Amino acid sequence: MVHEHVNPPAPPREPEPLIIRPPTEAHSLLIRVTRGCKWNRCKFCGIYTHFGQPEFEVRPLEQIKADILAAREIYGADQRAAFLGDADPLVIDPDDMCRVLALLRDTFPSLDRITCYARASTCWVRREHLARFRQSGLSRLHVGLETGSDDLLRFHRKGVDRRTLISSGKAARQSGIELSYYVLLGLGGSDRCEGHIQQTLAVLNAVQPEFVRFRRLWIFGSEDGPRCPLWEDVQQGRFTPQTPEGTVHEMRAIISGIEFPAEIEAIHSNVFVPLKGALPKARIRLLSKIDGFLALPAEHRRARYSRPSVI
Repeated sequence: MVHEHVNPPAPPREPEPLIIRPPTEAHSLLIRVTRGCKWNRCKFCGIYTHFGQPEFEVRPLEQIKADILAAREIYGADQRAAFLGDADPLVIDPDDMCRVLALLRDTFPSLDRITCYARASTCWVRREHLARFRQSGLSRLHVGLETGSDDLLRFHRKGVDRRTLISSGKAARQSGIELSYYVLLGLGGSDRCEGHIQQTLAVLNAVQPEFVRFRRLWIFGSEDGPRCPLWEDVQQGRFTPQTPEGTVHEMRAIISGIEFPAEIEAIHSNVFVPLKGALPKARIRLLSKIDGFLALPAEHRRARYSRPSVI
């Protein structure tokens, strides 16, 4: 009698933690490549730890492939966009990244774009591979510029300097991958906002990304609950937060100073004046909307500033 060999069932996998993605990827297929953030030291963040992923992990390639194939069974092949999580998938082996991208394209032939978050420092390390990633299907990188000020980058422990922001951004653009830079309003506090504005503009105008997106600094924390590292600096007087209205003025100054064609987006719920438009054509309309808000009676503006945000 011949006994057929049967492999034992694989042990059940733990549920995956939340994948953090940009608002523009709300309808994208979400494929986890890594867990958490490899750097995970920025004072203004702490978000991955807050959501239960304090350690960084690269997922096994076979698990990623299995998820892609399972996603087709669950959602169907007619997907138009995919987002690779979490914070910095470009850290994986470049050949593996190309395999993931190729399988996504083969499995979902209707994909218009594949995007992911990326640290500027990782873009620089992977600069020789960016063109390969583009050829394999990577369409866009979401990069946290935050600020162009070296002083603020050091203070907030961003782990990158202005020179690397510019060089890595140019490398991404030269590869043909679209670049979306995120500017963090309020990162200079109330006393270093001018340097934040001017030096951020210097980086933006040097790199000329296709997208400039705005977020507002969110300092979360309490004595007995979760908190971002910056919360302690505020309590100890080492950081003076920008006023809500100050962040609106910062956004206006940056939009005024951008010297290249770009899609502008301020659609996150924590930005006080929602904006969307293409420069230079929409500049007057965008600035007029900000000015219209600033011209409102003070009680109307205060009501908006006190409205809770969904982060």
